[in-house]
Amino acid sequence: MYKYLSTLTIFISAFLIFQIQPMLSKQLLPQFGGGASIWSASLVFYQVMLLIGYFYAHNMVRFHIKLQVVSHIVLVTFATLIVVTEFAVPNLTNWPPALAVFVNLFIEIGPIFILLSATSVLLQRWYVQTASAQVPYHWYSISNLGSLLALISYPLVYELLFSLEQQTTYWLFGLISYCLLLALLVIFLLKKAPDLSRASIQTRPITLLKGKGQWLLLSALSSAMLVSTTHMISTNIPPMPLLWSLPLVIYLLTFSYTFANKANYQRNVWAYAFIFSAFAGLLMFYFGSLFNALAQLLIYSLILITSCMICHGELRNKAPENEQFTVFYFYIALGGVLGSLFSTLIAPLLFVQIDEYVLTLAVIFSFVSYFQIKAKTKTNQLKFTLATSSVTWLACYCFLAVNFNQYNVATSRNFYGYLAVKDINTQLIKERRLIDGTTIHGSEPLNPNQQFEQSYYHQHTGVAKSLAILKQHSALNIGVIGLGAGVLARFADQQDSIHFFELNPAVVEMAKRYFSYLENSEAKLTVSLGDGRIALKNNADEVFDVLIIDAFSSDVIPAHLLTQEAMSLYWQRLNENGVLIVHISNNHIDLLPVLQAHSQHFNKAMLKFSYQGHSPSDIGSDWVVLTDNQAFLNRVSISDLSPIKRYPHSELAMWTDSKHSLLPLLKF
Repeated sequence: MYKYLSTLTIFISAFLIFQIQPMLSKQLLPQFGGGASIWSASLVFYQVMLLIGYFYAHNMVRFHIKLQVVSHIVLVTFATLIVVTEFAVPNLTNWPPALAVFVNLFIEIGPIFILLSATSVLLQRWYVQTASAQVPYHWYSISNLGSLLALISYPLVYELLFSLEQQTTYWLFGLISYCLLLALLVIFLLKKAPDLSRASIQTRPITLLKGKGQWLLLSALSSAMLVSTTHMISTNIPPMPLLWSLPLVIYLLTFSYTFANKANYQRNVWAYAFIFSAFAGLLMFYFGSLFNALAQLLIYSLILITSCMICHGELRNKAPENEQFTVFYFYIALGGVLGSLFSTLIAPLLFVQIDEYVLTLAVIFSFVSYFQIKAKTKTNQLKFTLATSSVTWLACYCFLAVNFNQYNVATSRNFYGYLAVKDINTQLIKERRLIDGTTIHGSEPLNPNQQFEQSYYHQHTGVAKSLAILKQHSALNIGVIGLGAGVLARFADQQDSIHFFELNPAVVEMAKRYFSYLENSEAKLTVSLGDGRIALKNNADEVFDVLIIDAFSSDVIPAHLLTQEAMSLYWQRLNENGVLIVHISNNHIDLLPVLQAHSQHFNKAMLKFSYQGHSPSDIGSDWVVLTDNQAFLNRVSISDLSPIKRYPHSELAMWTDSKHSLLPLLKF
């Protein structure tokens, strides 16, 4: 009975820990512009809390077991009350984004997350003490099973079916269930109090870096690989819980598989597999954006599987079989924190691209070679293969790095992504481009006399045609969410006003320093720094004739800019004949079901403009216009419009702040 009660409690605690992670991070997306770094920063927080939880568990077992169980249930009760109370989060707008994420999450769930994280280690320790048994490492697999179920069910079930408010309610119900199970366990242990008095408690202090370096390094490498892989995926595919959960599922699955049985990890087999993965990683680092969403997910997943299998397999080989297993868990958690800290906070200061992804692959490659050299078995063929492959891999990396960076004029990286200004000077293309990750956010011809055809914004595109019609009536007051290179400023005349809202300060600097659109604009021009939706909400006095949504996170507009609440705000900031223009060009998400739903809900006409280009170097674009301005609608030429696929009501996506999912809209 005690054994089954313990494993069920561990399972539920793990489920709660990993269910709350994507839920809270999704809640934070609108506050920080919907960028991929929110999940990276959240991962650092979760791993720090896990580390504190393991440290708490290690030190808790120094005391008599009766004191342990009573103290733990009291702390869990108080932490649960804190969660239920729901303390207000202060306004952290002016804080560094990563620190603001940490503070938000700690206020929401910090104490209970620490205690939930300690559950598995504490219950394993209590079992060892009370049953005088070996460390039940297979319980770690049960914990991972709960984690996996939570991560898989969130994007596939909870996010699709329930609002954020409903998700929170169900999670709190699970937390109360956990508290009841823990109380039963405490009662059971206290009834055994006479027997427990004989249980000796021998613990050693944690001695950092004393023969434990490989524990730290292996754990740090797998964590760094997890974070950098998630970042790579989110560079091309919009950030969403599915993309956060999938790498974490792989990370936990490899942990569960290797720790379930020591024989599950075959070093030689995974060494060969990693050689292939290292080259695949190099391919994806430079050419990943050329693949569709499904291909990217599959390839990145295979690379992560082999990397984590090696790190976690070697960790299992080096795991202790005595009372020091709490120290072992502590080092795993510490390594995880160091790896995620490096990828999230340190790497952006060192690299202008996500070079930590390639660096982590290189270090794991070195570890694979090291383990083979130290191996007692004869593996000469494998050693030769590793040696030649590593030299070839390094040569390929140097060649690709030089060629891909030859056009760079300037680069920048911060919490919101990495930017590059490139002067592309080839036979077909001669222009300066602003690139965010792998997405072009504006361009300017290198030759001022060159026709402006290779862009999202030339005169044949939907935004240019719409503005041309509207300017026939009167001067325009134009609002634009998303600055890019500032290209839209060229469409505003001397009598017009144009107000740009831009979240990323690096984009503003690049647009002003390396492109001429803002400087040469004849219009009254304003650039405001901050999230466009929040800025519009706080700027109630300004009314626009046209509002253009041209903000992109990765390859698509952030979801919080396309919810019903956001649309309601846009119509409040537009005059009675206002026109809303939305840039929907992207490779991975079909946004038409979302905009059709809003068109019906707000009773607005919906038009679509598509431009496919006339040569391979031309960039196609899709723009959608929502309005009830009849004069504008009468002047639009039917030949300029593209047919709109009409979705049945059941397939429309009415996004709200509390319930929306990108998953059904993915283009595979």
